[in-house]
Parts: sequence; structure tokens; C-alpha cells
Amino acid sequence: MSPFSDSLITLAIVLLVARFIKRGSKTLQKFFIPSALLAGVGGLLLGPHVFSILPNEVYSQWSTFPKYLINIVFAGLFLGKTIPSRREVWKMSGPMIAFGNTLAWGQYVLGIGLTMIILTPIFGTNPIAGALIEIGFEGGHGTAAGLSTSFEELGWSQGTDIALGLATISLVTAIISGVIIINWHNRKHGFIIDAKAWKRHERVLIRSGYNLVRFGEKINTNPIKVVLNLLAFALAIAIGVGMLELIQFIENATLSQWTDIRFTSYMPLFPFAMLGGLIVQLILRKTHHQRLIQQRTVQVISTIALDILIVSAIATISISVLKDNLATISLLAVTGVLWALGCLLLLAPRMFPRDPFEQGVTNYGQSMGMTATGLLMNRLADPSNKTHSREGFAYKQLAFEPFMGGGLVTATSAIVIFEFGSMFALIVSSVVLAFWLVVGLLLGQAKRKSHRRRHN
Repeated sequence: MSPFSDSLITLAIVLLVARFIKRGSKTLQKFFIPSALLAGVGGLLLGPHVFSILPNEVYSQWSTFPKYLINIVFAGLFLGKTIPSRREVWKMSGPMIAFGNTLAWGQYVLGIGLTMIILTPIFGTNPIAGALIEIGFEGGHGTAAGLSTSFEELGWSQGTDIALGLATISLVTAIISGVIIINWHNRKHGFIIDAKAWKRHERVLIRSGYNLVRFGEKINTNPIKVVLNLLAFALAIAIGVGMLELIQFIENATLSQWTDIRFTSYMPLFPFAMLGGLIVQLILRKTHHQRLIQQRTVQVISTIALDILIVSAIATISISVLKDNLATISLLAVTGVLWALGCLLLLAPRMFPRDPFEQGVTNYGQSMGMTATGLLMNRLADPSNKTHSREGFAYKQLAFEPFMGGGLVTATSAIVIFEFGSMFALIVSSVVLAFWLVVGLLLGQAKRKSHRRRHN
């Protein structure tokens, strides 16, 4: 067999073992630690940096997986989903959009400020580190790994390992702290979930987001639909490639006579793959062929790709880079966690006129992990979806993900710092943060007044 197939089989075995370990551990189940995270840590321990059990050839293959798989993950973000109008999105999730953007832009402001004041002067950290809280926390492992090529071209390959370290810390912290905060909130307000319903709900959460047996049955019963979904992914990525090459051509043609500054040459493909998926979905809607794409199948394909990405990304982290940058990672991680907690406890009650905890904790989970973590927090806080915050969160993602948490802003943030400097990036981030903070507070105030008038 080829080195590629050997590495893929090895990764599948590591992931399978991790899933069995999780199902046999009540502690891991209690805190809903993802199987992919366990498998990634296991792969790291088995690798050349620790016990050297698995061959180096496996890790050389694994290190290439994230930059390709991230395109699949982002291409599927909008496939199979109903795309509402902008007015509908804002009406359903205006406060969510404002709160999510406040969280994300605050990560930039604090990260860049911390880097300028402490990390660069004292520890000699690269100024690009100012973007790593948002990349690692909001973007997660997928975005951190997907930006590896950009970090290399910007001359700071260590940025990938640091971002992955931050993503791991934030994900674990989000899950553990989220479970603790939700339990505290439930006890404080005397909210008790029916034991039978909770058990059923817990079994669903213990499993990963896909069932390979059922997926295999679907392939056997209707392979044409599965192939159509795979073709939709391929088309989305192809459109993304075309868009990226086009703007690179336009940028070179426009700026070549004026300046050497370039943005698009450093940009990764995955934000454009996401836009490609959005274009494919809009075309299918206009031509009334939306039924060709099955949302559940898209979700399974995306989740498998994300699991493999997380395992391979964590398993190939350079431990020596983490050791050398321990102070940087620690300060960025503490800053990011305190900001997220502050937003949840202080800003959420002022931005959300109704059900601030359920809506706030959903965004809290996403801002420190990924979309799946946000949904996990939502299901734990509101299992029966009485607050309907799940729908608001889904609508918010349509306006949020093209830009933040792996979108165009995330993909260009390190480039902006590299080309224009930290001060410029700090000023821009501060202005945008202030805008979303004011919008969120005004929305919360206006909707509270409206709610009071209806009930008087």
C-alpha cells in the first residue's frame, strides 16, 4: 500500500480507539470531550515528539491533510441550507449578530493590544500573534491549520502551532466551563431537566455528528444522491479556486505599477470555497433544484472531514514550538477566556432582551471552539429549544461565517498586521468593535422597551 493509504488507515484506527475510550469513560462523556480531540492528543503522544511509536512517514502525510480538508469543511457550510433574505436574517438574529461580532472583534483588539504592550517588547513575539486569539478561539483547529500556508508565506510558520495550541485550550475550556456555568445557572434558577429526556439527550451528544453505518446504508440505497452531494462540494471548491485566481490576477494587474503590497497572494482557499458553496446553493434555489442537495449528507461529509482535520492537525503540532512560546500561548489564552466570560456574564444580559443566558452561552461556546461547540452549549442550556435561540443562532451564522471565525476577515487579519502594522490593525479593530458594541446595546434596549409595551 502507498504511504497515503497507510497514514489514512492509521488515522482511522486512532480515531476509532478514541471513540471507544470516550464511550467507556463517564468523565469524558460528562464533559462531552470530542473524540477527534482525544484522537489528536493520542496521535501526538504516539508520534516522534513523545513515544515515537508511529513512523515518521505517517506524520509527514498527516501534516498535509489539514490544508486540503479545510476546503471541504468550509465548502459545506451553506450547502443544503435554506438561504433567507438579509431582512429575515437581521430580524431573526440581529442581537446575535451584534453579540457574536463584539466577541470576535474584541478578540482582535485585546490580542493586538496585548502583543504590542507585552508579548513583542518582552518576549520578542511576532506581531502577527495579535490575530491568534480570534484565529484559534473563534476559528478553531480547522481555521488554524488551514492558515498554515499563509503563516509560512508571511515568514512565521510557528504561528500555526501556536494557533492550534490556543484552539485546543479554548475548546477544552469552553466545554468544561460551559457545562459548569450551565449547571450553576440551572441550580440558581431552579430549572430541572426531566431525567428521562436528559438521558436521551445525553446519548445523542455522546455520539459524534455522524453514523458511518447509516451513511453506508444511504450509499447502498441511493448512491446517485450521495454522488450529487460530492459533486456539489467539488463544484463549490472549483468556484472558490476560480474566484481566488481572479482576484489575484486583478490585484496584480491593478497594483503592480504602484506598490509591492499584496493581500491575495497570502490568502488561503477555504474562505472562497465557502463562498463557492453559497453560490452553488443560491443557483440551486433559483433553478428550483434544492432537493438535489441533502443537508444531512452534507453534514456527514463535512463532519468526517473536520474530524480527520482535527486529529491530523493536533497530532502533528510541534511540542518544541509550544514550549518555546509557552508565555505567549498562556497570556493569549487567559486573555481570550476572560474576554469570553466577561461578554457572557456582563454584555449578554444587556444585548439580548429575551433569554440572554441561552443565547449568550451559545455564542460563548462558538467563540471558544467552533459552531458545533456553540450548538452543544445551546442543547445543554435549552434541550427542548423553548427559547428558539437555536434558530436565531443558525440565522446569525449566515451573516457571521462569511467574515469571522474562518471567513474573509480571519483569513486576512494576519496579512493586514504584516503589511500595515499592529497600530493600524488595532485602530480598525477598535472602531469595528465599538460599532458592534453600540449596535448590540441599542438593539437590546429597543427590544426590551418594545417587549414591555406589549405586556403593559
